[in-house]
Amino acid sequence: MQPILSSRRRRRTVATAALALALAGALLAVSIVPAAANRSDRLPKRAKTVRVAIKDFKYRPPTLRIRRGTRVVFANRDRAAHTATRRGRFDTGTIRSGRAAAVRFKRRGVYRYICTIHPFMHGKIVVR
Repeated sequence: MQPILSSRRRRRTVATAALALALAGALLAVSIVPAAANRSDRLPKRAKTVRVAIKDFKYRPPTLRIRRGTRVVFANRDRAAHTATRRGRFDTGTIRSGRAAAVRFKRRGVYRYICTIHPFMHGKIVVR
């Protein structure tokens, strides 16, 4: 004969079992994510617009990997004006503080760019 559990003990047992099932489900979900999903340099899937923040006289992220046809928005979060320029390829013009400018990348390649106002600022966009 099984002993009868008190209602408090029964609730605790049910709660423990539910927690164990939830943890098992979470572990199973994590284990089936492909290894490539953890790589920081993976390409965004079907990305149409990606943002590059300009803050503290740096482009963030400094290197961006995108698919062909993606639109990149350069958002100036500094107090100073900046540009994002690759001579002969693209030029955002002067982006004032709090403003943004966009460029669509239609061709594959590596685009190294600078701020023409502050040439020590540089970034890179890899288009696949």
